[in-house]
Order: sequence, then C-alpha cells, then structure tokens
Amino acid sequence: MKMMLCFSAVLWLLVAAAWGSPIGLLVHEEPCLAVRNSSLQLNQLARTAAREARNGSNNIDDFTSDLAWIETKDLCDPETLKHNPETCLEKLLHVSSSYRSAVKRVSEFEKCSKFASKLQPAMLKLQRDMRRCVGARARGGAHLPQQPSDWLEAVERWQEASLCRFTLDRLFSFSVLTARVFAVGDPSLHAAAAAHHGCM
Repeated sequence: MKMMLCFSAVLWLLVAAAWGSPIGLLVHEEPCLAVRNSSLQLNQLARTAAREARNGSNNIDDFTSDLAWIETKDLCDPETLKHNPETCLEKLLHVSSSYRSAVKRVSEFEKCSKFASKLQPAMLKLQRDMRRCVGARARGGAHLPQQPSDWLEAVERWQEASLCRFTLDRLFSFSVLTARVFAVGDPSLHAAAAAHHGCM
C-alpha cells in the first residue's frame, strides 16, 4: 500500500512539474523553429538576388504598389512579441503572401527571371512553415490571412528592370525583419533570449 501511495505521489509530482515546465511551449515552438531556418534561408537568397538585380546601380526606384508592408501598428517589437505575438505573426504571413505574388510576377520579366525565380521555392517553404507556426500558436483557432490577389498593375517593358529591383529590395528588407522576429524560434521567447544573451 505504501508503495502504491509513493508511486501515485511521484506520478502526481511529475505531472504537476510538466504543467509548469517549458514542455508546454514545444507545442508551438517546433513549427516556429522551422520558420527560423526558412527565414534565414530566404534572407540569404533575397540579399543575393537584390544585389545581383541592382548590378551596381545606386538608382532608387520609386513605385506605387499594392505590396503589403509591416507597420508600427502590427506590433512586431520584442516586448509585444513576448506577450501577444499573434498580431505580428498574422501580418507577417499576409505580407509574405503579398511578396510571393510580386516575386512570381517579376520572375516573368526577361531581365528579372534569373534573380527572382531562385526565390520562389524558399518563399513557398517560408510561407508553409509560417502557416504551421501561426496555426500552432493559435491552438487551432488561427485566423490565417487569405492569399492576396496578384499584383496586376500594368507595367511597361522599360519599367521591368526598375520594378524588379524595387520588389527584390523590399523583399530583402522584409526578409531581414522576418529573420529577426523568428531568430529565437517561437517569437514569444524574445525576452527570455534577451535576458540570456544580454541584448536582443
């Protein structure tokens, strides 16, 4: 009888310890770790593609576009990510869809296809990983943003090279932010990583 009581007490303590341990985080940490890896891969490819498309040019291309972007109101700062990362993650997913459509479009341009086509597999992987992370964090109640419609504004042939550079430059900037948000895997762990590493 004492043995059964001891066994029950130990089992109860193990269950209680598991509830309070970081093990519960693993439910959504694993999919978010995949986003860290795919965002770093996209960042490397986007940097190279933007540099190659620029071909030494310092021209600043200015277009009015329907590309989505991250704003302050999207709450992607480390402190908000610690407490409520869902707003930022959903917006990142929406913006990645917008860039995926834009890159698909410019990859059809003759002078851009060799740069942009290299990005498409990495963008698809990032988007899949991000959907899993957002879905896991929301525990099944995720409001996953819809794929934005393709950017269909007409472009003259002489504008294609500039639009290519414009799109790839902005994609590179977005990839930097995405890699930063997912640098610790699960974005809600930013504060813990900052305390551990001294800065973040």
